[in-house]
Amino acid sequence: MSARASFVGLALVGLLALPLLWLVGTGASAGAGVLFERVLAGFVAAVESVGWVFVPQFCLAAAIFSLALQRLAGHLAGTPLDEPPVWLDPAVESALLLGLLGTISGMVRGFVGISPEELEPGPLVHALGAALRSSFVGFAIALVGVWAKARPR
Repeated sequence: MSARASFVGLALVGLLALPLLWLVGTGASAGAGVLFERVLAGFVAAVESVGWVFVPQFCLAAAIFSLALQRLAGHLAGTPLDEPPVWLDPAVESALLLGLLGTISGMVRGFVGISPEELEPGPLVHALGAALRSSFVGFAIALVGVWAKARPR
C-alpha cells in the first residue's frame, strides 16, 4: 500500500474520531458532559444488546469501512486502485465468524438455566433478538469488506 493510501486511511479514521475529540475538548461545559455520558451509555447499551462481540466487530467495522471509503473516493476520483491490503481477507472472515459466535452465545444466554415451566417469552425474545443482531452486524461488515476486496480494473 502506498504512503498516500495509508495517509488517506488515517485521515478517514481521524474523521470518524472527530466527534469524540470534540467531546473531550469541550468537556468543561455541562452540555458536553451530558452528551458524553449519553454516548457512553449508548455504547454500553450496544454491547449489552449485541453481546461482547460488539467490541471487536466495532474495530473491524472501523478498519473495513475506512478502507471502503478510501477505495470509493479513489474510484470516484478516477485514480487507479491499489490491490486490497492483505489484512482484508482475514478481517472479513473474522467479521462473519464473530457475528455467528455472538449469535450462538446469545442463544445460549437466552436458554441457559431455563426449565420449560419457567419459560417467559419476553426475556427469551430479547436474548434471541440480541443474538440475531450480532449476526446482522457481522454480515453487514463482511458485505462492505467484500465490496472493498474488489480487484482494481
